[in-house]
Amino acid sequence: MVTGFDYLSKDKVLQEHWFRRFVAIVLDAVIIYLPMWLLFTLLGYPYFYPGLLSGVLLFLYCALLDTAIGGTVGKLILHLKAVPTSGKMSFPQALMRDVSKIFVVFLLLDWIVGMAVDTNDPRQKWTDQIARTSVIVYDHPGGT
Repeated sequence: MVTGFDYLSKDKVLQEHWFRRFVAIVLDAVIIYLPMWLLFTLLGYPYFYPGLLSGVLLFLYCALLDTAIGGTVGKLILHLKAVPTSGKMSFPQALMRDVSKIFVVFLLLDWIVGMAVDTNDPRQKWTDQIARTSVIVYDHPGGT
């Protein structure tokens, strides 16, 4: 059985792909978490931990932008695009592929399980496999 980890250990392009995905989710988390932290600080709750609320907002932000424009701000900055394996990205597909973003631990497990199973596309996390989506790198705006 060949896993995504086998491909990842030998393929520099795939390593760069996953690094871009990691940086993209960090950028997107900052876009969601920083304004919430600032808001709660201004309201007098500087130690507020946004937790579930921010996770749900990140999940919805990702699902809406993946459906509408093929990616979040973080993905687009890094020239990544969420695409279905066939057809056009539907909102239910985006919801399925992004549900693990509610909790950081779920997202990490999603990546690990996706890489651990035998797959034809080592760019897919587990929920990408279920939703029949993938993330691609493109070199020009609007590219595929």
